[in-house]
Amino acid sequence: MKKKDAAEKEQPKLPKSVEEMILNFPGGKYTAIPLAAQWAKVLRRREEHRHLTANEILDLALREVLGGEIDWKDLKKALSANGAAQTNGLNGLEEKAKDK
Repeated sequence: MKKKDAAEKEQPKLPKSVEEMILNFPGGKYTAIPLAAQWAKVLRRREEHRHLTANEILDLALREVLGGEIDWKDLKKALSANGAAQTNGLNGLEEKAKDK
């Protein structure tokens, strides 16, 4: 039995699909999608992501948001740090996310 347990531990976990992450997101998919869209805009402006296509940036943003790495507070910090503090549109989205 010990060999079987060791073999199970050695197998790496497969990454979840984006669809599965959306369905299992605790905050609700309708609050995650606007957050991911705004986060994709932040990622696109970063120098280290300049070589990525729009689909790759969107996939990265979705995975970070749905994985719980990014939330509205992180987005606000990133926008204010970039000097692109466009919080007029964000405040409404953030309030809707808090209501749910």
